[in-house]
Amino acid sequence: MVRTLKLSWGTFHFIMGGFLLLAAGCGGGNEKILEPSAVPQNTASPSAAKAPDLKSLATSSKPKAPVKRKQPELEGNPEDFFEVVDYVHNYQIQHPQAASDAEDQVAVVFPAQKGINSTTFSVIKSGTQNEPVKPDATFELPKGFSAVKEPGYSSQGLPRRIRCERDYSEMVLVPAGVSIQGLSNGDKNASPQFTIYQNAFYIDVHEVTLEQYRRWRSEMIAQKGKIPEPAGNDTQPGDFPALGISYTDALNYARTMGKQLPRETQWEKAARGETGFQYPWGNGRALWQKTRQPGQVDPVGTFSGDLSPYGVLDLSGNAREWCEDWYSENAYQAALALSDAGVVRDWTGPKRPVVPSMRVVRGNQQAWDVSKRTGENMRTPPGDVGFRCVLNLTHSVTDPETSKDNPKPNHPPVPKNSKAF
Repeated sequence: MVRTLKLSWGTFHFIMGGFLLLAAGCGGGNEKILEPSAVPQNTASPSAAKAPDLKSLATSSKPKAPVKRKQPELEGNPEDFFEVVDYVHNYQIQHPQAASDAEDQVAVVFPAQKGINSTTFSVIKSGTQNEPVKPDATFELPKGFSAVKEPGYSSQGLPRRIRCERDYSEMVLVPAGVSIQGLSNGDKNASPQFTIYQNAFYIDVHEVTLEQYRRWRSEMIAQKGKIPEPAGNDTQPGDFPALGISYTDALNYARTMGKQLPRETQWEKAARGETGFQYPWGNGRALWQKTRQPGQVDPVGTFSGDLSPYGVLDLSGNAREWCEDWYSENAYQAALALSDAGVVRDWTGPKRPVVPSMRVVRGNQQAWDVSKRTGENMRTPPGDVGFRCVLNLTHSVTDPETSKDNPKPNHPPVPKNSKAF
């Protein structure tokens, strides 16, 4: 006997759904069966369960926009503000307006000369700082000297370079101001270290050459005056420095050209700069484009790396050079005793001979440092001694570095009745 079971459509759909689920669960062996503990439990009561809101699901997948926080307003001078910029984790600190403020930007410029050493470069300001300075209309060079216009003028309107029309030499400006003289530790005759104020002067770019010296000697012979001795290296080419020159002949040459021999404080400032470098190019090791040994003599200007902060060549190498001063081992101690508030002003060395016939010679035979000082007999010079000249300025101009209107830390005021550029 067959019994018939009547089911409603709802009950039928429920049973068929169960069979389908059972078939799906048993049909494949690769599916992972969840453990009871892994099945998410719905702790909410059936009455509290709600169907998901499709609109809310769609919006929840979108990333939330970052919340913009209001930056606090900074107090103070905006020119003193800086910001940290992340260039893909390469952090840099810069002025917020650095890209548009040209006056705050600088550029590193390497010299164009070949063979320049890696420690030599110039840092210049851009924008209005590079505008040419007008020459001082009240300043006049002595007769026989002319300005070289290409290098421009100093901040005081003085030509940075001049030319002596008598011997065709170029000279560079060493401005007025204070500088370091001597050593705190080192040779006793170059100690102690002291600070000195000096007026501006011009100094020859390189030593007097054989060509210049020969021309002057020929002029003296033609004038039938006192004939200077020929240079000790007279057989060398004309672009070598004149060597073996007596102090008297060097002094007469300078006077004929309207110049003077340098005081040793002038020579040292031209070589070491204001801060007292160990070498003309700074405190780093010497880098030459070819082999060079201390005491070696070459044509002037051969080694462009031997260049001082003011543009003076061959102060570290080539000839040792005469200075105007009488030589004394204790000269720097005597200078320091004359200091005013720790600053020696326009010191000219001993007033009379300390050792008969001994004048100061600057330059080093054994190394490149330029603090070395010795005394040599002014009448019988060694074969490696030459010279260069200076032009002392007498026109009175206020030094902007030391004036009351523009004071500078650690720079003493210009002494009264001084003539400074």
